[in-house]
Amino acid sequence: MDRTGAAPIGLALWGTEPVRTMADYAQLAEQVGFESIWLVDTQLICPELYVMLAACAMATERLKLASGVTVPVTRHESVTASGLATLQELSGGRALAGISTGHSALRDIGEQPARIADLAEYVARVRQLLAGESTVFGSGSEGALTWLPEPASVPFHIAASGPRLTRAAAGMADGVILLQGAAPDLVDDAIDLVRQGAADAGRLESDVERTVWVYVGLHDDQERAYDQVRARVSAVLRMLDPGRLEGDDRAVAEAVRREYDMFAHADSMPKHAALVPERLLDRYAIAGTPAQVTARISALANDDRIDRVVVSPQIGAPGQSITRNFIAAFGEHVLPNVEKC
Repeated sequence: MDRTGAAPIGLALWGTEPVRTMADYAQLAEQVGFESIWLVDTQLICPELYVMLAACAMATERLKLASGVTVPVTRHESVTASGLATLQELSGGRALAGISTGHSALRDIGEQPARIADLAEYVARVRQLLAGESTVFGSGSEGALTWLPEPASVPFHIAASGPRLTRAAAGMADGVILLQGAAPDLVDDAIDLVRQGAADAGRLESDVERTVWVYVGLHDDQERAYDQVRARVSAVLRMLDPGRLEGDDRAVAEAVRREYDMFAHADSMPKHAALVPERLLDRYAIAGTPAQVTARISALANDDRIDRVVVSPQIGAPGQSITRNFIAAFGEHVLPNVEKC
């Protein structure tokens, strides 16, 4: 995708707070200059995704509104298509569909992630429904969104943390969300996978948007900034195949897999987070002072291979949310300086 200037920057939030609070966050995010807001879809940890996105739509005018991300197993194709089409109508065309095979939403209810082939079929069916067409569901039954007055064009972005899904996503989606770290070599590897996947599918590389999703800790005190991302990096390591790492890093990933408490997935400082050393925090997240964060975010946003950067802050302990302060501080100290670097 061709563009001039820095890539737009979106904001990913855990929707664990009251709906009106989340709508206020969306309004503030729009005011300070974020391009989009991405809300987590994990039903035992967060309130209902589409209710929250609708509230955010009503509170904003320009902000794009995305599932960040939803999964096939917990939502039938007809449910997802109806939710996205309704959001697209309500928001005046600002909806984005973030989707993947699943993690916490499924682990918490004893289910396994969807297979890549099933995800591809699911995306195809949802797209047919959004186009105003009928589709044949896995049950063999056929149906359509009979209420839909006209086709709803909603871009699909598939989140991927591993090589197989990254390559496959480049062949089936409008964009790929790269959940694979923040270090330059990790980003390079992820973008190469997108390139390979697009080529395998007979698509142009420019046909696939590349969104780099990074966990961000922002504080004048480096240690406190690290603490803001430690839980999120532990989640990355939980999803990562330890075989992709070596030595001490592999041992850390294996330990995180053993000790990870999925019901503490959204906690700010779960016990398993203490297993993550600083060297991995710097590879899989961006944490530091405003100047340090600005430099690393700018390097991503000004990389011509990257079409969007989504920053994901930690929510803070129960009753001690840092979200509002993060949005305000990022909007004051980072966003205005990204284009200048």
